[in-house]
Amino acid sequence: MMVIGVIIGIALLVVFTLLQKGSKDSKMGINLSRVHCPKCNEKQEIIRKPNNMKQALYGGYTCTNCGIEMDKFGTELEK
Repeated sequence: MMVIGVIIGIALLVVFTLLQKGSKDSKMGINLSRVHCPKCNEKQEIIRKPNNMKQALYGGYTCTNCGIEMDKFGTELEK
């Protein structure tokens, strides 16, 4: 029973650490809010389809309206 408590505690610690690293500079953060395109302000889909390996690994979107590529927080990425 103690082992299960320790495992749950470690899992919660990892989840809360990832949530705190949700800054714009961290690749490992988790974004739980809706993302809007920085150029045309279009809402991005909740269920995303990654267009490249970087989006598949770290999250991110490509706007269906204007084609701009952004990270998982909605910040435009440099080309």
